[in-house]
Parts: sequence; structure tokens; C-alpha cells
Amino acid sequence: MAKGQRLQFDLDDEDLKLFCEEADEQLELLDTSLVQLEGEPHPDLVQQIFRAAHTLKGSSATIGHKKMASLTHAMETVLDAVRQGKKRATSEMIDALLAALDALRVLAGEVTTRVDSGVETAPLEADLHAILAAGDPDEYPSPRPGAVPARFQYDLPADTISAARDDLNHGRALLLVEMTISTDCQLPSIRCYQALQELDELGTVHASWPDRGSIEAGAGEFAFAALIATTRGDEQFAAALESVSDMTSTIRHLGTDDLADGDPSAMQVAPKERPKLSVVEDTAEAAGAGVGEGAKPGKKAASPSVRIDVERLDGLMNLVGELVIDRTRLQQIREQLTGLLKSANLTELTENFEETTSHLARVTDELQEEIMRSRMLPVRSVLTRLPRLVRDVAAKCGKKVDLITAGEETELDRSVIEEISDPLVHILRNAVDHGIETPEERRALGKPETGVVSVTAWNQETYIYLSVKDDGRGIDTATLRQKVVEKGLLPREAAENATDDQVLQYVFFPGLSTAKTLSDVSGRGVGMDIVRTNIERLNGQITLKSTRGQGSEVIIQLPLTLATTKALMVMANDTVYAIPLVSVTEALAEHDADIHSVSGQRTLRLRGRLLPMADLANALGDTRPRRLSASKFVVAAKHGERQVAFVVDRLLGEQDVVVKSLGDLVGNRRGLTGATILGDGTLGLIVDTASLVTEQAQLAATA
Repeated sequence: MAKGQRLQFDLDDEDLKLFCEEADEQLELLDTSLVQLEGEPHPDLVQQIFRAAHTLKGSSATIGHKKMASLTHAMETVLDAVRQGKKRATSEMIDALLAALDALRVLAGEVTTRVDSGVETAPLEADLHAILAAGDPDEYPSPRPGAVPARFQYDLPADTISAARDDLNHGRALLLVEMTISTDCQLPSIRCYQALQELDELGTVHASWPDRGSIEAGAGEFAFAALIATTRGDEQFAAALESVSDMTSTIRHLGTDDLADGDPSAMQVAPKERPKLSVVEDTAEAAGAGVGEGAKPGKKAASPSVRIDVERLDGLMNLVGELVIDRTRLQQIREQLTGLLKSANLTELTENFEETTSHLARVTDELQEEIMRSRMLPVRSVLTRLPRLVRDVAAKCGKKVDLITAGEETELDRSVIEEISDPLVHILRNAVDHGIETPEERRALGKPETGVVSVTAWNQETYIYLSVKDDGRGIDTATLRQKVVEKGLLPREAAENATDDQVLQYVFFPGLSTAKTLSDVSGRGVGMDIVRTNIERLNGQITLKSTRGQGSEVIIQLPLTLATTKALMVMANDTVYAIPLVSVTEALAEHDADIHSVSGQRTLRLRGRLLPMADLANALGDTRPRRLSASKFVVAAKHGERQVAFVVDRLLGEQDVVVKSLGDLVGNRRGLTGATILGDGTLGLIVDTASLVTEQAQLAATA
């Protein structure tokens, strides 16, 4: 196949979806487990990796993806050698397996695109073969020169003989194919597997020696035989078998007489009593035990989970959102009607109405919670991708780094999970490249040669926290002060007068990098500012702590879900706004506030700090004539270290709001992240406190 050529696979749309889901799971498992295998070759871990490769091989062979099946079989053979104690999991072996894994990701993508990617698996298989051939001959025995393959006893069960006779009666040719593998071949099991794949395309394989289970488990030898029914001609049949290298074959046509009892020493296919096989689950252990064609699949236990399409979940979430809006509206109607009903002395009707609305509110809350739980995924799906990243970056930087993860079972909305992957990658790359010292530097400092980076996740109230901590050199605040001045990002006086905690925030300035050399890992100053932008876009916050010589820690705070949020509802110039509660520090009446004028700027003194004040409607670009209000309120909102006090007309209380997009007609608006529908059917606008607080704080600083 040439690159760009169309590919054909034996699967429909539903099978494609299942294949992709399974392939993604197994590839992710391999990615994580192979890195672990390098440090801790535990038998259970080796078995887990072997089983993942076995599953991938089986599914790819089923749909007819030969390259993918052949490459996974080569990986499986190497892993089997580790499993049996014949080989050690060296760094060279892990490198070869990871290179094969990268190719598998591309090959798996071919199933969706149906276009040949041009990936050549032969060099990768050759590298895996070389891994097995290298080292102590006693560790992995090489074939003896001139070894003579053993002959097979061609035993068949009665039902197989009956099926073979039916094929003969229907005009199909029945062939006994015997193959001999060259004694120079380092991996005869792979050749047996390739031959079995070719035969599967040529006809119906009634039996093989060794049996299919043994071959798929990598237990093939230097001889292979199969009984096959086919409609192909002899020349076409032989030409297909010639495509398998290191093998020579002989083909014998069988007739009805050959399928009878006879002298066991003769070349006959005769039925003999076979030992009963235990019914087992389809596991790698069963495959390795050589389960024959007579075995029946065991009954699997019902899965405790069900796959749900994301679009279906999104649809359910939208419906629940509408239900939440109606619940809020119904509660408002109840409050309005309660007074009227009581004044009319309709006590029983009032009680029934209140009972019904209360029940609807409770059911809606429970339904909303259950739907939200169905969208939740363990953060493990993100953390499992990180060991490979740390390993690769550390290798490029010439460093030794161990990654420790904790809180893998912490759950959050899948929409948040999809968004935090890139920020975590940036932070980890910086931790390894900038934070962790080289082994020589660490020895000189009295530290272990291997640095440690830990990633921890935990829930607190309605937020998830992710901490990335390293035991490296920490951040040099003196260098940071110098860099921001050299780049013209701050005046020298401002940089010199800033506290160390304030200086640490310079890391998030765009275009700033402390890397001494430019590399493909870092040095361009396009990392941490992007991280902060992405986190703030999710209504999250990011903080940085660092101690010189001891290490740094980055903590990300994110809402558990982006579909709903708790907000303080306020009114400003006849418009309702929702300010996310995560940003609100205090709300108070204007006449109770300690307000001062500093250099002509109204300022709120709150808990020992002076906060610049801004009218919320004006800050959001509302230029309509203002309606005079006898009393106003002040809402203090923060973002990072910045705080601003916004003046509003009324406080409407706290509320769970369903986040809706502003849509293409409105588009992105400065200071707004979305909209919500209120209980009375009117529209409320959700404030982007991150950008608004930053903007107003900067305006106040330059005033």
C-alpha cells in the first residue's frame, strides 16, 4: 500500500465506534504501563501489558488491519519473553515498544480515515526482533542450526470433520497445508501468525497445528500446518503463501476418504478422542495455555458500566437545564401566588401547591445531580498520559525524573477533563526542564540524582484542585526581576519594589522565559501565559509557590463542571448579571462600605486593602442613560492577587445558573462568558470576572 491510498476494513459504523473506543483504551493503558514497566517489572504489570497487546492484536486482525495486527504480535512476543523471565525490561526494550506504540496510534487512525498513513512497520518489528536476539543466548535460546521441525498428529473432533465434508460436498477444495520455517528465523511465532492471517483470507481454516490460541499467544514453532477449505486455485493459493517470508510450504488436496479412521502413522486426518478442556474466560492466560478449537467461550459477568455517547449526554444535560429553569420559575410563581391564595383563605390549595413545587424542586435537583454524575470521569484519564511525557522530556534534557501521581479517582466533568490536558503538559514540561536539576547538579547540592515531580488531584466543595510540585531548583526571583525589565514588561523601579510573591506572578507574563538556551522543550516564552489564559477561560484560577533551592508548586483550581455554576445574581442598570461565586469575596451595602477617594479614584477599604471601585454596567460597556437609585451595593471580586469592587443597583441572591453560549448572533463580548435564562424567562449575563478584574485593576494602576 502507498501513502494516501484508500484502505478497506471489514467493519460497519457501529463496529468502527467500538473498535476506536477499545483501541483508545488499550493504547492509553500501554502508554502508561510501559513507562511503569521500565522501573518496576512486576509480574502483574507485565501480564496487564501483554493482555492489552493481545486484545489490540485480536481486534485489528478481526477487521483485517494486517500491519497493526503484525506489529502488535511482535510486541506481544517480546512481552511474552519478559513474562516468562527470558528477557529483562531494559530501557532499549521500552524505547522499541514505545516507538511501536506511537506507530500503532497512527495505524489505529487509519481505521477512521480509511487512508494509508505510509507508516512502515517492518523496521519497528525488526527492532523488536533484535531486542529478543540480543543478550545472553541462555536468556533467550536461538534456534539450533539444522533443527528439524517435529511432525504433527492430525487429530480432529467429529464436528470439524463434518464441517470439512460439507465443504467438499459443496464443491470447495479441502487442503492440508504444511509449512516449514527457516531455522535462521529469530521469531518463528510471528511467521506462524502471519501465515494464519493469510490463510484466513484464502478460505475457512477448520483447524491448525499449533492451534489458533497457541499461535495468537506467541507459542508458534518452526513447523505449521492447517486444514483449510477454499475456492482459490492452486497457483493463486501458493502465491499468497509465498508472501510470508522464511517459510516453505507443501499443499495436499484431501478427499472424503482422507477424513476417515485409519493408521495414525499415515498422512490422514482422523478423529481421535480429545481431552476435555475447562471453560475459561477469554484472557491472555487462556490464550497462552493453548486453548484449542474445541473450547467454548465462558460466560462473562455483566459489565458494571455502560458506554454512553457524549452527544446523548449533552442532550440530556440541555433538557435538565431547561427543567432547572422551569423549577426556578415555578418557585417564583409559587411565592407570588401564596400571598393571593392565603388572602382568599384557600389554605388547603396553598399547601398542596407548595408541596407539589417542593417535590418538583427535589426531584429536579436529584435528576440534575445524577446527570452530572454520569458526565463525571476520573481524572486518571488525564494523569495516565503524563508518565510518558515526563520520561521523554527528561531524556531530552539529560535528567532523571520520577513522576508520582495521587488522587487518580477524583472525578470531574468530561468537558473540563478535555480542557486541562494542555495546561498540565505545559506545567510538567516546565517542571522537568526548568525545575529539576541535572544529576551532576543534584549530586553537588546533596540531593538524590533522580528528581521527583508529583501531580495530585483532590475535590473541595464544588471545585477540583490539581497540584504539580517538584523538588528542583525553585524560581530565581532576582533573575525574573531582571528579565521583565530587559523585556520592557515593567519599569525597573516597579520590579525592584515588588515582593517575592508578586515577582513569581511575572512567570505568567507573555513572552517571558528564563531558559538560557532555545530548544524544542522550552525557551520561547509561550507556555505559562497560555496556561493561565486557558485556566481563566474555564472560570478557574492558578497560583504559583516556589522556594529557592527546594522546588516549586503550581496549583490549579477549576469548577467540577462547566454546565452549571453557582453565582451571585445582581442588577445593574436594569440588566441582570451573574457573578461566579468563586470570585466573590464580599457583598455589602454602599452606605456600610468604607469608601475613600485616592488621587480622584473611588476606593474601597476592605480588610486592610484598598480596592479600586468601578460601576459594573459601565465596565461592561453599557452606555445607556442611568436610572438613579436611592441605594446601591458593592460587590468585591478577585482574580488571583487582584481585587476590584463593583458597584451594582441590587443584590438578587445566590442561584445555580445553567451556562448557555451567547451564540453566533451576539458573539464574544468583552467581560462576559455566557448567558443564563432566569426563572421569569428573562436573560441574565454571566460575568467573566477574570478578564474584568484584570482590566479594571490595570486601569486603576495607570490612572
